[in-house]
Amino acid sequence: MKSEKAVPVIVVVDMLYDFIDGTLACLNSESAVKEAVKFINKHDDMVVAYICDHHPSNHSSFTEFGGVWPPHCVQGTRGGSVHDSFYSEILNKNSRPQRGNLFLKGEDPLKEQYSGYEAVNSVNGTLDNYIKMHAADQGDGDVYVCGIATEFCINATVRDLADSGRRVYLISDALAYVEREGHEKILKELSHYKNVTII
Repeated sequence: MKSEKAVPVIVVVDMLYDFIDGTLACLNSESAVKEAVKFINKHDDMVVAYICDHHPSNHSSFTEFGGVWPPHCVQGTRGGSVHDSFYSEILNKNSRPQRGNLFLKGEDPLKEQYSGYEAVNSVNGTLDNYIKMHAADQGDGDVYVCGIATEFCINATVRDLADSGRRVYLISDALAYVEREGHEKILKELSHYKNVTII
């Protein structure tokens, strides 16, 4: 059921411990978390969705199984958990991570899944469906994106959201990345991508 008034959705991508201080720790991650929390608190009328890598221990993206990444965000581990700041520092309790707004990706051991666009949960289905629930009849709703890492999951998620026809606003201060050069390259590409605005 759609809202009578369109409500923007903030999509927080992979703000998980393995990407912050774990096996795939990224540059600017702690600062990105702080900026994301600040943005959410400043816009407490918006709806928040959290995208989470949620891999089985035998995922094909892991080096042990022929992939390119060290094990990360394994189901049931601290590394796969959303940073505590989103639980303790978000003022609006409805905006904190919870069953209905945590969307999981990368659960199929045979499939790499960078984009959070088709991430799912048992309450609201896909992220796409969740955004539609909060969009008014006249459109599909604006989406704000932050998270980790610019070159991979952010890049893929933003492109898929933009390709779905939504206006996407990428919160540049709330991004972490593998390498600064790659981060800047992707930001430049996305700044020219249809429906995407860097803020």
